[in-house]
Amino acid sequence: MIPLGVYDFRGLKLSNSGGQVQQQSTEQAQAVDKANQVLDADTDSGVVINQTVSVAGQDFYQYFVTVWRDKQGSEKYTLAVRERPSARWGSEVWIEFAQRTVYRSHLPPARAAIKPISEQAADMTYEAVVQAEMLRRLITDADIGRDEF
Repeated sequence: MIPLGVYDFRGLKLSNSGGQVQQQSTEQAQAVDKANQVLDADTDSGVVINQTVSVAGQDFYQYFVTVWRDKQGSEKYTLAVRERPSARWGSEVWIEFAQRTVYRSHLPPARAAIKPISEQAADMTYEAVVQAEMLRRLITDADIGRDEF
């Protein structure tokens, strides 16, 4: 049963004398603070979206993500790995960051050659993403939005 009284939005009881705040439960306030910290940490983390369809594209994605996650600070960025398969030319893959293509390549039909290509793609993508992020932070213009650098 909840005792009668006046409470604010955090569950703190407002006393009737002088409007002073009495804490109902320090454990409840600590739990709310911890939940807010977890939410803040979750919103800062990026993802790598897999939009590949062929076996070669899936292999490229797996190798790419393995190398990408080892890069320092890579967890802050959201990427999309996309593929356009072609039986004649091999699969074309590209990686997008902030709605811009930062890497593009064709995958060879031989699956053994995909791993070194994906490792190179992770290195080149990381450099491009870090450079784009630096430019975005350096260029401040009232006429340009945050994603229009």
